[in-house]
Amino acid sequence: MSAATSQAFRAQSSSNIILIPTRYDGRSKQHVIRWKDIQLRFKDAQFVMNGENTVLFLTDDDLEDLIPLRIAHHPEVVLEVAITDENQVMRDAQQGDSRSMVQRDDRDVASLKIGDVENNQALVVRSHGHTAAVAVQLLPDTSTSHCQQETGDNVTLQEQLHELQQQMAGVFGKMQQSEQQTQHAQQQMQDQIDKILQTLQQTNRQLTEHTQRMTQQLDLHRQQLEEALYTSQHQLQQQIEMVQQKTEQLEQDKRNSLQQMLDIQQHVEQRLGKVLNNTQELDQKAQHTEQQHNQLLQQMQETASTSNQLARARSHIQAVLGQPFPRHPIPRLFILLPAPTYVDDEQGESHQPQFLLYFLCECGSHTMGKNCTKPHEIHLANHPGYELYNQDEFISKYGSHLLTMMYMVKYGVKTRELVVPPLPGHKHALREGENTGQLVDDTISHLKTATGYTASDTTPYQSLDATELAELKSHLRVKDGEGFSGGLSQMKVSKGHYTWICRNHWCESFEQDLQQLKCNVNDNGGVWNGNKANINVTSEAMTRLFYNALSKLFRTETVENQQPWTAIDFGQDRQQSESDSTTDIPSNPDDLESLSLDFGRFTMAIKGISRGEIKDVATSIGSLSAPTLDDMEFIQQCRPTTLTILKPLQVRHESRLVSILQSNLSITSLRIECDIERLISVIDLVKSTREMIFQGEDKPALRILELIHPEIKVKVSFEERSQEFDVESCVKLENRPPMIVNPAVSTFIRQYGWSVTTLVAPRTFSDTLAKLLEESIQENGSGITHLDMTPTSLTTPGLDAMNRVIDRSRELTYLRLSLENNDQHQQRQKAHDLLERHKVRLTSLHLTDYYYIDEFHSLFSKTLRRDAFPALEEFFVESTNSVFDTSQTIKSMVSAPWQQRTSLKVLGMKFRLQNERQWEEVIKAIDLSALEELHFYCPKSYDDNHRRFKTFVDRISASDSALLPLRLLYLHGTISGDSAYRSELFGRLRGRIPDIKITEFPHI
Repeated sequence: MSAATSQAFRAQSSSNIILIPTRYDGRSKQHVIRWKDIQLRFKDAQFVMNGENTVLFLTDDDLEDLIPLRIAHHPEVVLEVAITDENQVMRDAQQGDSRSMVQRDDRDVASLKIGDVENNQALVVRSHGHTAAVAVQLLPDTSTSHCQQETGDNVTLQEQLHELQQQMAGVFGKMQQSEQQTQHAQQQMQDQIDKILQTLQQTNRQLTEHTQRMTQQLDLHRQQLEEALYTSQHQLQQQIEMVQQKTEQLEQDKRNSLQQMLDIQQHVEQRLGKVLNNTQELDQKAQHTEQQHNQLLQQMQETASTSNQLARARSHIQAVLGQPFPRHPIPRLFILLPAPTYVDDEQGESHQPQFLLYFLCECGSHTMGKNCTKPHEIHLANHPGYELYNQDEFISKYGSHLLTMMYMVKYGVKTRELVVPPLPGHKHALREGENTGQLVDDTISHLKTATGYTASDTTPYQSLDATELAELKSHLRVKDGEGFSGGLSQMKVSKGHYTWICRNHWCESFEQDLQQLKCNVNDNGGVWNGNKANINVTSEAMTRLFYNALSKLFRTETVENQQPWTAIDFGQDRQQSESDSTTDIPSNPDDLESLSLDFGRFTMAIKGISRGEIKDVATSIGSLSAPTLDDMEFIQQCRPTTLTILKPLQVRHESRLVSILQSNLSITSLRIECDIERLISVIDLVKSTREMIFQGEDKPALRILELIHPEIKVKVSFEERSQEFDVESCVKLENRPPMIVNPAVSTFIRQYGWSVTTLVAPRTFSDTLAKLLEESIQENGSGITHLDMTPTSLTTPGLDAMNRVIDRSRELTYLRLSLENNDQHQQRQKAHDLLERHKVRLTSLHLTDYYYIDEFHSLFSKTLRRDAFPALEEFFVESTNSVFDTSQTIKSMVSAPWQQRTSLKVLGMKFRLQNERQWEEVIKAIDLSALEELHFYCPKSYDDNHRRFKTFVDRISASDSALLPLRLLYLHGTISGDSAYRSELFGRLRGRIPDIKITEFPHI
């Protein structure tokens, strides 16, 4: 092991060096040596010295020793270990002294004296020629109280020393004898070496003389060969020159003969070519004349056909544009245009031609106000177009209408009230880089082929009615939150007639009508508050005047009826008014004066409900424990279609709910706040009530039952003419300790786990719930579409169960996985396996408070690549207590690889890197094409804070996209206060993205 990864130690009384491996300490961020490792090698070790300084144990911020005990690594230094065992010290000292004596020069035995021996504890005598050694160890005086005994011991010691001196003299004699023998052997060896050197010198002289003789002979032989070779080459060159001269003469004769033959052949070909040219010119003139004749005939036929087509198309267009339309649910003018070409990544081939549906704004002179300045011409709505579910079926059904519309936008049409400019000549291209005229021609060609249209077709045009327009919705693929109007709004242009126009033209006309309504409200003492008018109508004439004003305003959505303007006045005036654009009349029993005493006052409203003029009536009551008389009477009289009970239903009040359902067969939707323990029993209660109604002659209208609880929401959908039902549930569990699991949750998961469409499983989601969910899904199938899971508390059985749940959830469209800090390595490994297994379906990944950074890099170095998560839209990393060693992993995750299927919409970066340069690399790598929400971490340093934020603003400013979708920016750890430079950065950011919302969280 190298010095960089180990520490050298020795005991204080020994020179032996022992290497102990170091360990990397994640808390102190340095290499250390555990005290246990030192004690394993040095028994009874007390402390460690570095020279004269004591090496201290590492401590925390409170100067408490870190557990287990450890010391810091001292590279290239030998640390001394203090040991209390004196015997061990003596043994180490003896071993050290023995080693030092081996390296020391031997002392001259002959020069030793008795005093020298007496003053040394140990004496070692060595000989260069022998390995024998004599060692004597003497102990010093230990006490002065034994003088007499010491005298006797000294006599004995002198005798021993005398004997030892004699032994040493004999040894020295043997050493001298051995030295003489060695010198004699060396002399003999030197004599042999001298003889060998003389022999080598003589041999060298002989070889030199022989080499010189051989060299002279070789030089003479080489000279003779060179002379003979030169003579032969000269003769051969002369012969070659003669042969070349003869060959050139023959080649010249051959070329002359061939040239004569070519001249004759060329002359013949020229004569033949002139004859052929004359013949071809005559043939070409004849063919050209015939082609001109055929083209003239074809042009005449096409002109006649085109004229007929245009005439028929114009008549069809006139019929469409002149057709008055009542209120209809969807725009009637629409066209098809080819969708952008899409290439299949797997097959490498294009799909069959696909088209998008575009609605047309129906503006014209009839939609213009008095002071309108914008041109009112029919044009494409500002909408990216709708995809079609079944394109072939759609074209088959609406092909005739589509061809009429396509001819209208191709050539343009002008009537008394409407102007349709040709779409190919419009100044704004539909899609950048594409020829709009070519798109129109391609659509017409495809429609002709698909519908079997021919030039001789004389089928009369059949205009679309309201029913066919309503069916149009079923063919359009609509995104969440998007309507079927293509950005258009319906406007009333005359009594009973409506048209669909874009927001620009709608706002201009709406402002004029709205201004007129404001004047009417103000003139009659009313108050205009935002988009709501409050007016006190006190007479029948004023009521009629007010409703006439409402009838001209085509976007009136809500009329609130309050006293003293009674429902009778409302009903009479509504019959006299033509304001059929009013769509909602909310009724609140609290606003109906003296309801229990004089309910007949509102007979008109009740009759309106019974006649179907008011089809949807919604009401809500506090609870069934003590319902008011007004509540129950209103339910009985108004026969609501939607009933909401705001407080949980108790067991003792179930009979009241049964009575309401049995006596009000008009209720189609029932919404009840419900305790989690009562969910299953309330479902069973409503099911049994419907079954009792089915057994009678009546049919229950109840189709929807919604049970609401903060953690579980259940929606039960009943079949209209049977007792069949379906259940959808949304389970969003709260964070509570795993051992405190509500038994009602387990019961619901066991019975209705298959109905869960949305599941939020927090960090306390237990193994028990995971296994219950798997069992329910295994038996009945899975309907989960949205799964948000934090597997912190799950052990191996729970994680395995959730793995199988995800595998069986075929309709899963949103999968979020949150990995948090976990002290159990096995559970962390299983969570990582979960990520690796489902990374292709993962749409959201959160890494929160992740302290195991080294393990993070080793486990995720290959997993965390942007292209490994094709469906990922959210990525969030929060680990401000640890430092990432590299920015490559983060750069890969926030970038947009080539052919990436999805782009990040939400990005959270709340972590620390080693330096600001890595932060700049990460910021520059962020994909902004679809990013809507960004969480950004700023350092505490003032300069680094501004520098990092400036890098981000520069990245935004340098983006090539004209419009950036970023709308939410959260700055975590910013420095409070304001400065000119900071204001400039915020100004640049808002100048690039005007609608951005910035939220700052300063350092605490």
